[in-house]
Amino acid sequence: MTPDPNRKPTKEEMRAGGMVAMAVLVFLALFVAGFIWLAA
Repeated sequence: MTPDPNRKPTKEEMRAGGMVAMAVLVFLALFVAGFIWLAA
């Protein structure tokens, strides 16, 4: 069963992807802030 590449993602998939993207952004922001705080 191969998924249809032209299929639009469902709401659950969009929400999961958004949560992952948000988590990555938060992690990067914390990492950069911690790096600056340590370097200062």
